[in-house]
This record gives sequence, C-alpha cells and structure tokens, in this order.
Amino acid sequence: MGCASASNITSLGNDTYSITREATTAFTRNPERLADEARDAAAKFCASEGKEMKIVSVKAGEPHFGGGYASAKIVFKALKPGDPALTSEPVPAEPVEQPMAAPAPAPASTDLYAELTKLDELRQKGILTEEEFQAQKKKVLVRSN
Repeated sequence: MGCASASNITSLGNDTYSITREATTAFTRNPERLADEARDAAAKFCASEGKEMKIVSVKAGEPHFGGGYASAKIVFKALKPGDPALTSEPVPAEPVEQPMAAPAPAPASTDLYAELTKLDELRQKGILTEEEFQAQKKKVLVRSN
C-alpha cells in the first residue's frame, strides 16, 4: 500500500463491515486510489471468508485546506455465494468531498488516459481477460471521439 495507512476491517454487525484507508502524507491527493485500495482489501477479506463482497457505500474525500489527509471509507457486506442480495442494485458511491480550493477540472485527454490506465491495471491483475480489455478499450476510445 504505497500511499495509504493500513487499517483493520471493522465489523458493523449483520455481515456488514467497514474499512478505511487514509493517506500517510498530505502529498497524496487521490481519494479514488485510496478507495480502490480499500475495495481490494475488502475483496481479499471476503475471499478469505469464502464469501462475496457487496459494496454498501463508498465515501472518499480530499483533505481540506490547512489540515487532514485524503481518505476513503467503504462499507460492504460479506455474503454467502448465491445470496439474493448480491444481485440487487448496488448503492452509488457518495460524491468526493471537494477541498476548499478545488483544482481546475482536468482536460478530457486526462480522463481518457485515466480510464485506459485503469483498464490496463484490471487486465494486469487478471480481473479482465485480454479480449475483455480490448473490447472495453475500444468502447472508451469510441466515446472519446
């Protein structure tokens, strides 16, 4: 975990858990990356329990001017495979809290690069096959035109 402090998974009862990742320095300003790290840790926890993960909520925030570090908190359920709750609609992520002095929006080319980088990371982790990667890459490139 290059940019985040390790934090334990906390049981909230009823097969529900939370995990928080916080940046170790003020230089880390990417709460989405912290949320990805928390998601990965939650998925590993569920796999170790022989269960499947269902995200309940995601809250990520950048530090406010003058204090605090970027952080992300995920609340998830660890459910038995085949549980009907796994197929219900996921809860959308909460919007990222904006710092007091928000940076200017990134140009579309940066978004394209970020999407392609994310797809490549998923392919490298084995989450996407080469064929799925190519298909998703094509969709992203078509959307950017």
